[in-house]
Amino acid sequence: MKKYNKYITPLLLALAVVSCTDSVEGINENPNKLQAEDAQAKNIFQSVLLANQYFQTTNNVRNTMLWLGQATGIDRQYIPLNDWNANTSADSDSAWGLLYVNFLTQDRITQQKAIEENNSKVLGAMQIVEAHSIGTATSLWGDIPYSEFITNDPFNKPKFDKQSDIYAKLQTLLDDAIANLAKPGLIPANLDYHYQGNTAKWTQLAYSLKARYYLHVKNYTAAKANALKGFNTAANDFNALFQGATSQQNFNPFYEFLEYERQGYMNGAGYAVTLLNSTSAITRTNSKTDEAARLAFIYTGTELNVNGFDFDTETGKFGSDSNLPLVTYGEMLLIIAEADARLSFSAGLASYNTYRTLLNTGYSIGNVTNGVASLGYKGLTFKYSNYVAADFAAGGMENVSGTLTDQNALLREIYEERYIYFLGNYEAFTDFRRTNNIAGVKINSLFAGTPQRLVYSQDEINANGANIPTPLPKITDKTEVHQ
Repeated sequence: MKKYNKYITPLLLALAVVSCTDSVEGINENPNKLQAEDAQAKNIFQSVLLANQYFQTTNNVRNTMLWLGQATGIDRQYIPLNDWNANTSADSDSAWGLLYVNFLTQDRITQQKAIEENNSKVLGAMQIVEAHSIGTATSLWGDIPYSEFITNDPFNKPKFDKQSDIYAKLQTLLDDAIANLAKPGLIPANLDYHYQGNTAKWTQLAYSLKARYYLHVKNYTAAKANALKGFNTAANDFNALFQGATSQQNFNPFYEFLEYERQGYMNGAGYAVTLLNSTSAITRTNSKTDEAARLAFIYTGTELNVNGFDFDTETGKFGSDSNLPLVTYGEMLLIIAEADARLSFSAGLASYNTYRTLLNTGYSIGNVTNGVASLGYKGLTFKYSNYVAADFAAGGMENVSGTLTDQNALLREIYEERYIYFLGNYEAFTDFRRTNNIAGVKINSLFAGTPQRLVYSQDEINANGANIPTPLPKITDKTEVHQ
């Protein structure tokens, strides 16, 4: 047996090494700490929805409102923030982290889990939400990391994809999502606080986002075609939902900022409130338009309206329990109206009147009270009667100066309506840039240039500096699709 010693000894040594390795493998891992990869898709699903809605309503929305005259900074650091040139890379850190860490990482893990579980419907919903956040991000920053982004890789240094390429990728992603929603699977109704697992509504959201992104890149024909397949009722609107029914929990982020975090830093003074005020020289009010209810819903004097559950009052635009519109039926009607108006004045007018008919139900201007269609927020009046061609002719109520063609007067009115309708939403800032301000929004002339983008996050500059576009774009530099 002695002759076997030279074989047995190394074998025993090898077994000992393997045994020791097995005994210490994973010693630094906490067995009680679950990783995202350990969860089923349905258990991450709601977290992804929440991360998306908080990204869409982050502090940078407030900054764009300051720049567009929808609000004003009145105390401490919010005074210099009125000047877009004072915006720094650090101001983008929070939103950038929400996008890539809180949202996209979880979303991609959920998609992978859905694939492993053969749940195509969850996969489709997650692809749609990805398109929503990434589309918002590229509209704000231009070129951003996307195609090379890898989840849970601390050494990942992705390239910045061109803005136009990202918009093209999102159209493909949304097409894939629509196809996946028609395949087997189940969206957990109890975790889907937007649509309770209704795939028809998720499909309408996908088409609505396709319409929005075609509009961003000025493909008006495709924008209209997809808007017609998008939301067809206000009941399907995709909103950020905030209950705010428990003190200091789940508050609308505007309310939380205005009342708890930085009370007195920001008010509603500016161009927008003046447009809605019937006594101002530039009022939108005329014999066919009464903005009293909408003015009161959004503003109280020159303050943003934070009334709601927390104050035991009728909920205003920015109350503790106010939901915030993200993608809506009203937006689809406005996209159709704009696309039509660019080709034909008469077609555009008819489509815009369809939108005004929706407004005339009390949509987007607060609660309709007392069962009276003409009474809106706090019982105040509203009216959005149909316009006729003469209203946009030289000297008409929507072309008083007579300096515009009827078609351009109609387009200006559509964009001005979008400026008010998207108050508190990034689309108002996108419109300002993509249209070269056809709405005629009066921004502060004391500040140099015009705001055209958000500046890149300082965290990304520090971690991925080799791939950051150079020279570093300034806030007044237009993004690729808005040249």
